[in-house]
Amino acid sequence: MTSLSARFTGAVLRATGIVSKRFAGGPGMHKVIAAARAVSVPTPPRKMRERLDVREETLDGRTVWTIAPKGRQPYAHLFFFHGGGYVFSAVPPHFNLYARLAERHGIAVTAPMYPLAPEHGVYETTTFALSAYRTFLERHDGPLVLGGDSAGAGLASTTAMAARDAGLRLPSGLLLICPWLDTSGSHPDQPAIEKRDSILRLQGIRDAGRLYAKDAPATDPRVSPIHGDWAGLPPILMYGGEDDVLVTDARALKAKLPDAEYHEGQGLMHDWPLFFFPESRAAQERMAAFVLAAS
Repeated sequence: MTSLSARFTGAVLRATGIVSKRFAGGPGMHKVIAAARAVSVPTPPRKMRERLDVREETLDGRTVWTIAPKGRQPYAHLFFFHGGGYVFSAVPPHFNLYARLAERHGIAVTAPMYPLAPEHGVYETTTFALSAYRTFLERHDGPLVLGGDSAGAGLASTTAMAARDAGLRLPSGLLLICPWLDTSGSHPDQPAIEKRDSILRLQGIRDAGRLYAKDAPATDPRVSPIHGDWAGLPPILMYGGEDDVLVTDARALKAKLPDAEYHEGQGLMHDWPLFFFPESRAAQERMAAFVLAAS
């Protein structure tokens, strides 16, 4: 049964539209994105910096954060792309997840702030992502897990495929949290799910997908990695939410890759493993175990 805290949070988010209004789409989407750009991008807060080893670097003009345990070597490494529909930057729950993995489990998380649409498109974003991954490999010769949530999970997938095709060392595992793998938003089950979704709207993800794709078709594997070649990629741990319009993407990938470990949260919203619910904490424990085992 879905926890009380998850049900209450979902109800509040649906009633207020505080998150879903960012993904309403339509003519006002450019204004919503512009408003988001006018606000300072969240960064690790002071208390987090005091407890953990927080490092900020610049790669190709983009910020790359690394959050690691303080005063000791990490047990494992996670290279993670944040979600946000390819149009919005990281939010505090991302940094909270990184901090929990570092502090509780001794995992170092490296998180590039990749180029966003509409200022940039799929070619620039995927090129940067592969470059950032390549740079990380040059500095870190041990095993790692590549992951992301939502759009970031899609970007992690395309990066893994590009790394394989380029002959680069592959990660030991792929962590995909509520992955966005088909930007078309055309699955016949999605309209019914949208009525329960407290975070995303189909019009918004379709519009964001078009802004990101630029002149590439939605079927281009760099835009919608569900259409890519998944052969030869490492083991996958994946999460989806029953009340998330993107759950159809996770289900499609599970159908394509039956051996992937997939957990679908009953009555749970998009990106629920990043939250504070009992279900979220359990998912975070499993994610940490996956990263540690891969190392």
